Amino acid sequence: MSYTGRAAKTGNSRGFRFESALFAAHPEFASGDVEADVIAPGRLLVRTRVDAGRGGDDPVLDAFWAFLAAQMQRHPERISALTPGDVAGLDELLEGVEYDPDEVLDDAFELP
Repeated sequence: MSYTGRAAKTGNSRGFRFESALFAAHPEFASGDVEADVIAPGRLLVRTRVDAGRGGDDPVLDAFWAFLAAQMQRHPERISALTPGDVAGLDELLEGVEYDPDEVLDDAFELP
């Protein structure tokens, strides 16, 4: 869902004003502190300070995981098992990569 707003002067500072529907649908933004990251030209990612301490070091990836989790909850009917067609070509992609298919990866595992 997109919400409209505009840049505005607030006292001696600059800010953004958004339509009230944003705050009705997402009350976590109605008060308190927020943080923002410019993720691309013309793109700003805003999050509450309460949520800022959670997750990893990448705000874009954190936002993607949150979006994915919300979509999975809203539309569980869209979740499906991988098909042979989905994994076609993985053997070629992984050719030359050494790995143990029986290795159990614990919570401390990080992608290189």
